[in-house]
Amino acid sequence: MSRSTKLQRLSRAAGLAVCLLAGPHALALPSDRNQAITIHSDSAERDEIKGTTTYSGNVVMQQGSMRIDAEEVVIVNDKSKVTQIVATGKPARYQQKPSEEEGPVIAQANRLEYNIAQDTLHLIENALLQQEGTSLSGNHIDYDVKKSVVKAGSDASQNERVKMVIPARSLKQTEEE
Repeated sequence: MSRSTKLQRLSRAAGLAVCLLAGPHALALPSDRNQAITIHSDSAERDEIKGTTTYSGNVVMQQGSMRIDAEEVVIVNDKSKVTQIVATGKPARYQQKPSEEEGPVIAQANRLEYNIAQDTLHLIENALLQQEGTSLSGNHIDYDVKKSVVKAGSDASQNERVKMVIPARSLKQTEEE
């Protein structure tokens, strides 16, 4: 097999890995959005003027297959509509099944920001995104759900680098094509 063919297959495997992590609407089962949201925390505070509700202390937020575990979750409202969810912790964790057939997408970072209107997820500081053995890590990861684009970056001042792990089984499937 030529070096060019091997690189093409590896490139396809990397693309497959990113698709596993970030395919269209990869973050949610269709039924999740129709489920009630349940939040457990040690305390909660609503600020009507700012339009925020802050849940603090061992926060667990669930909606269908989605689960967020964090030290603090802030839900931002514009009138009666939720516009942003920000979870912080060391790390804050997010998990959700994209479909019945696939394993859960797991994300963690010190700060998770989900912008509902833009349909974007930002993992900030010590970011990790993984599914079924494929993982992507860096100082930050930005995921645009609408465009199905994932961008990862690192902190060059601390000699950090982006790391992608593609399981061997993904590479073997690609070679068999």
